[in-house]
Amino acid sequence: MVVGTKAVDKVVDADVLVVGGGGAGLRAAIEASERGVRALLISKGSVARSGASLLAGADLTLDGESLHNLGFPGEPIDTKQKFFSDIVTQGFYLNNQRIVEIYVEDAPKRVKELLDWGIKVGFAEERAIFTSGSSILSALLKRAKEMDVDIMNDIMVIDLLIKDGRVSGALGLDIKTGDLITFRSKAVVLATGGWHKAYSPNAGSRELSGDGVAAAYRAGADLANMEFVTFCCNVLLWPPNWRGIIFPYLLHLLVGGKLVNSKGEDFLSKYDPTIVKIGTSMEWNKSFVSIATALEVLEGRGSPHGGVYYEVGDMAWKEFESRVTKYYPNWKYKGIDFSELGKMLKDGRPVEVGPAAEYFEGGIVVNEKFETNISGLYAAGECTASLFGANRVAAATTEMLVEGTIAGRFAADYAKKSEMPDIDKKQVDKLQEKAILPLKLKEGIKPAELLRNVQQMAYEQLGPIRDNNGLSEFVKYIEMVKKDQLPKLCTVSKSMNYNKEWIEALELENIVQLLELSAKSALMRTESRGVHYRSDYAWTDNDNWLKEIVLREDAGDLHVTKRPVIITILMPPSGVTPYMEMVKKLMEAHSEIGGHH
Repeated sequence: MVVGTKAVDKVVDADVLVVGGGGAGLRAAIEASERGVRALLISKGSVARSGASLLAGADLTLDGESLHNLGFPGEPIDTKQKFFSDIVTQGFYLNNQRIVEIYVEDAPKRVKELLDWGIKVGFAEERAIFTSGSSILSALLKRAKEMDVDIMNDIMVIDLLIKDGRVSGALGLDIKTGDLITFRSKAVVLATGGWHKAYSPNAGSRELSGDGVAAAYRAGADLANMEFVTFCCNVLLWPPNWRGIIFPYLLHLLVGGKLVNSKGEDFLSKYDPTIVKIGTSMEWNKSFVSIATALEVLEGRGSPHGGVYYEVGDMAWKEFESRVTKYYPNWKYKGIDFSELGKMLKDGRPVEVGPAAEYFEGGIVVNEKFETNISGLYAAGECTASLFGANRVAAATTEMLVEGTIAGRFAADYAKKSEMPDIDKKQVDKLQEKAILPLKLKEGIKPAELLRNVQQMAYEQLGPIRDNNGLSEFVKYIEMVKKDQLPKLCTVSKSMNYNKEWIEALELENIVQLLELSAKSALMRTESRGVHYRSDYAWTDNDNWLKEIVLREDAGDLHVTKRPVIITILMPPSGVTPYMEMVKKLMEAHSEIGGHH
């Protein structure tokens, strides 16, 4: 097939194709290569320098006893069993407990390995060591190169290729040249992260548009828990160049300070003091403070850009600043100079903060081998479902390492036993035709415009607070966008090489697809659990809702089923409990170890 003068019939072969250039993808490719197969990693941006892993905090969580055994102070009385219990109780019992067991068991091995590979450790707590996303990725990239992993940068996966019920590879787009490339492989590992770009503001990087999750769904893979989205609280909303940066979240957690509404009221003081105390000093604060902030905005006491204000509070400025600079010398955070933010806080000028989409608990359904229901297709990291249940309280950086390793291992084993599959040429031609449609249309809808509208609606109706009316309205809106607007997406430039507008048009299909599945799941779950809060069903219903909502596409139609959670050790309590009361119970049950990370 030829578009203009550009040939697009390039075919690239590999035993295991790994999609995603972050921690999960790199670790999967390393493992596959160590097991003696040809691993090819394709990354939407530059490998190890794009995606979610780079922006990570970055803490690596494991039980305190194992951390102590690795030579850090840790907490010798903190066992794997305690760590397991905290992940499950704070996941509101919706976790796949088999996968939690694997996470807790393998975390120390993966952390030791990274230490051996040379990551730099900043400091350690009872249950975590702190490093940086770039340090983790640099160590993984170095190891991948030692293992002769093939790497291709700036490749966006458009769709998976399926032949005779098994995965046969993927269709990719070389972002720089505009070439459409057929990747043929015996096994595929998806490690593409979340769909942060569906929301504005979000705390993710610009590549994260859910490409892998949407492609898996279109290929017939099961998705689950799509209603659960973690919003990080206290993220900068203004000025625009700071929007989505989580620096004030970390300041509030590590240093202190105060949140006030537009009337200058400390709105958190309205809540149960136990919830406020524990809920602002642990990972729980993301959900609790995001809901409290969203309520202030809904009730008309928000800031001009849809949030609240962060200020120093009762602490003396000298004390506040010395605490900040202990963690962030010279007010530098991730290489950005925030001394201007320091001046604003010192002068009492308003600093607008609010919730931003940060982590997606839902995604592709996998088993303990991290294989999907499609033969030869594996997934790892944030694009998978079930490890963290309804609320993530342990590190996604540890998740990517544990899951990437196992997915790479079993994908390699599968590849060793398999022949190189044939490619369905008709499927490739059809996907190519569809991909270039925005370039062929002479007039239509601009992708940037539609994206802004979709992001705003998602944030308002599928944000930290949901209800029947908002969700129903949003589902109708998304169905209209799918039917009437996506087919009319049209780029101004018709050039194929490095056409950002074309990329955005392709991403929009994924974003809209995943938002529809997320909203329909949220509408169906008539309770509040973890990070899914329904103001019209403000209770947690363990009698009827200890179930995951599973979604699958079959011949273009959405099929929705429910499955009971997988329990191995910890039996969930029964009964229906008011949401805030449930939060308090679970917080009080949480061990004092490893409070925030």
